[in-house]
Order: sequence, then structure tokens, then C-alpha cells
Amino acid sequence: MPIPPDFQFSQNNLQDYVDCPRRFQLRYLLRQRWPALQSQPVLEQEKHMKQGDRFHHMVYQSQCGIPAEALTCANTDLALEMWWHNYLTYPLQNLPQQRYPEFTLSAPFAGHRLVAKYDLLAVDPGRQIVIVDWKTSRKRPTRAYLAQRLQTRLYPLMAVLAGMRMTGGLDVLPEQVTMIYWFASS
Repeated sequence: MPIPPDFQFSQNNLQDYVDCPRRFQLRYLLRQRWPALQSQPVLEQEKHMKQGDRFHHMVYQSQCGIPAEALTCANTDLALEMWWHNYLTYPLQNLPQQRYPEFTLSAPFAGHRLVAKYDLLAVDPGRQIVIVDWKTSRKRPTRAYLAQRLQTRLYPLMAVLAGMRMTGGLDVLPEQVTMIYWFASS
């Protein structure tokens, strides 16, 4: 089945293709829902994903300048409370001051469009771009596992291909890009 000319490749759909080409075909080309079982482990996973979405939104609000106290008061979920505590207690050090939370970059590549939605891009134009990805997974993956994930490859590539949007037109060199996975549970 051919890929539509307006199809946008993201780390999610590319990873789906690598993991299971049939799932990619069903989800993205045929636009069919991937069957999900209505069982306790799946429902628990959906709850965990919603908690992760809430955490990401709180971090986004924090990065946009909303005081931490205002965000902390709105928190009633124990896992979310722990993640938020860790975020406040163990902040990333020495990030460039020019920050773009929940920022999307896109660029043409091999006749298609690549898209990357970043949790946070911290930029020092002409010097460095730091990509931060907040992770709320229950278990911390190994470095080897993360190195194989397409997100680890696509996000820095997109910063090089389309990062000029954030650097005032200055080229972004691969050696200027760093990616940090920040694990909320550990």
C-alpha cells in the first residue's frame, strides 16, 4: 500500500513500523484502530498514560512561567505528586535560557515530511541545543534500549534539519545537539 504524499513521519509512527509493520499499516495507512483489550492491565496502562500527560502539562506550565506553588496545589494524584516533587527537587542544571516547551519542528526529508514534538528545547544560538524529554515510565529503560529507539535518532536529526527556526537562521551542527531523558520516577 503506498504512503500518501502528505503523510508526516514522526518518531511514534516510525517506531510502530520498526516494531510491527502491520500495526503501522493498520493505524496510519488504513486508519483503523489497533485493537485494544478491555482488561485490567490495559486500563491501568491507560490511567498511567493520562497521569504522564498531566505531568507533561504541569512541566509545560512551569516552563512557561507559572509558579510551582500554583501547580503543586492542583495535584491530588500520588504518582503525579512524586513526579512533580522530583521535578522540583532535581531540576536540570545549566540549560540554555532560551527555552521552547512543547515545541514542534518539521522538515522535508527524502520526499516526505518529518515531524518531531519536543517536551523542551533549550537553545543557545550558535553554541548548543539541548533536547529534554520527560519520561514517566514505570521502569527506567537501559541506555542500550534508549539508543535503539527512533526518538533518540529522530529528535537530534530534526534539531539539525529545522533548528534554524530557533537560532535566528544560524546552522545547527550535529555536535551542538544534546539529548537528555529525564525520568520522573527516579
